[in-house]
Amino acid sequence: MDEDSGQALWFTRRNGEVCGPHPAGLISRFLIIGRLTPEDEISLDRETWRPIHEHPQLIPDELRNLDTPEGRERLLQARLREDERIRDRRAGVASPASIAERRGPDRRRPEPPEILSHRRKRAQWLTRPAATLDAATRGPTPWIIAASATLVAVLLFFWATDRGEPPSPPACHLPPAPEVNWSYCRMPGLDLSGVDLSRALLRNTDLLGSSLEGARLVEADLSYADLQRARLERADLRRARITGASMQNAVLTGARLDTADLSFVNLTGASIEGAALEGAILDRAVWIDGRICATGSVGTCD
Repeated sequence: MDEDSGQALWFTRRNGEVCGPHPAGLISRFLIIGRLTPEDEISLDRETWRPIHEHPQLIPDELRNLDTPEGRERLLQARLREDERIRDRRAGVASPASIAERRGPDRRRPEPPEILSHRRKRAQWLTRPAATLDAATRGPTPWIIAASATLVAVLLFFWATDRGEPPSPPACHLPPAPEVNWSYCRMPGLDLSGVDLSRALLRNTDLLGSSLEGARLVEADLSYADLQRARLERADLRRARITGASMQNAVLTGARLDTADLSFVNLTGASIEGAALEGAILDRAVWIDGRICATGSVGTCD
């Protein structure tokens, strides 16, 4: 298939690990969220490999002009948007952005069952007799809707006025410290042994092969972080949010993971001898032997 065709399927190779095949749109999305870099390799046949940057049609606009503050802000917003899409899909919610995407020129992609069900119900509603529709709109329904809208507005007002200070923007240049914001930063191979990163924001952070032995990561947010081959011996990860992180072949010997959220984490090949997992959420996590933990798994992979 022509590599410039939007229907081409690509295999990816990063650090010797081959994945795929993926459509071109997914390759561009992986570049935005940092799961792939323009230096990683792709192939149509798993024989001829070339860096992604040699295929400019796959490079999203958000990765251009990164030498300007506007360009970096644009990439950050795109990553936040893609992160919301991933979270919405895992929660079974269709975000406005994903709905708009399905309305694009590619109409042949299958839609989720819940969307098809919604379409059927809407069609049945619109084809009901006019008298039935008129009856449905009479009665107390408008008053109920108005009352509900008022209640929601009041709740939103109190929620907005009770919010704390918004998180600071990512600052990859700052030294390790509690509550530091390193989200989306690329920091592979760092030596962070024994540092205090309590409540730090490390969403989508690239910590591939980094040393975090004895590090304090209590209540840190490591959602979707790349922790492959990271050393986390005796690290304190109590109540940390590690949802969707890549932890293949990580070393977690003696680590504290009490009540941590490990939903959808990939722990394939990880070392967990002596790790404390009391109360840890393992909902749909990939266990060290490759099996998928059952929904509702806590403390052990059921």
